[in-house]
Amino acid sequence: MKQLERSDQYPRDAATGLTLPLHRFLGSQDLGRHRALVAFELEVLAKKLDKFGWDRDRGTPAHDRLMTDWMDALQDYPLSEVQTACKTCVIQQPSRMPNEGDVLAKIMDARRAAVSLLPKQEVPETVRDLTSEERAHRRAVATEILRGFGGRQ
Repeated sequence: MKQLERSDQYPRDAATGLTLPLHRFLGSQDLGRHRALVAFELEVLAKKLDKFGWDRDRGTPAHDRLMTDWMDALQDYPLSEVQTACKTCVIQQPSRMPNEGDVLAKIMDARRAAVSLLPKQEVPETVRDLTSEERAHRRAVATEILRGFGGRQ
């Protein structure tokens, strides 16, 4: 099956490289298309793991609610992350149908793991680490900046 979407086309967080929540920048048509692809992943899992009953409930309010809950929970993540999380759920518990919370937890686990591999950021110095002379100098600089903007004197 050809790749249905490219996650590298989405904006990423500069610090972590993780894709930002999709609902914030996808247009309504693109978000609807993405939600449909997420719902398709639920259909695939249901066919794989729920041998009986899934098709019987198609078109019922309960079935529609399942689909909506699934799409609402996972719409902010690229399809590739959703697919990988679904595969992980199936590998870890092959006889149990995961729900959207299970899949979301796997996405979060993978994201945490990816971020943990990033080089550690240098922790910025805090004001309490400064000497009294450094604090006085910073206060003077800040006061000068505020004066330039019509702030306190």
